[in-house]
Amino acid sequence: MPFYYEFEDRHRILLAVVHGNVNDDELRELYFDIQRRKCKENALTGILDLTGVTGFDINSGVIRGLALLAPNFVDPTLRAVVAPTDFLFGMARMFQIAGSDTRKELLIVRTLNEALTKLNAKDAHFHKHEAA
Repeated sequence: MPFYYEFEDRHRILLAVVHGNVNDDELRELYFDIQRRKCKENALTGILDLTGVTGFDINSGVIRGLALLAPNFVDPTLRAVVAPTDFLFGMARMFQIAGSDTRKELLIVRTLNEALTKLNAKDAHFHKHEAA
């Protein structure tokens, strides 16, 4: 599962862009890596973009387990998951529902443009960072 980060300085948005096939271990790694990158960049909010995902071999127990962990961005921070396909949207909703006690402000959307609109950041200009 290749991924990279982009960062938007004005709104302090961390964008994690995932592409290719994703498995359980890679998803766990990404979850914890986002936390490290959030702290490094001093990000105020985040977007996980799954648009480039071509395979998602994830056990539903892993989704629920990650949802029970402390969130990378805490409420009342709006944050988003971009999930363009019905399958990815459903998996993202499972995560949202399982973690609903601590993720009331997590948005699941179909496009990056929709996420930026909801985050009031349509004027965002991202610059790419390599995954660390």
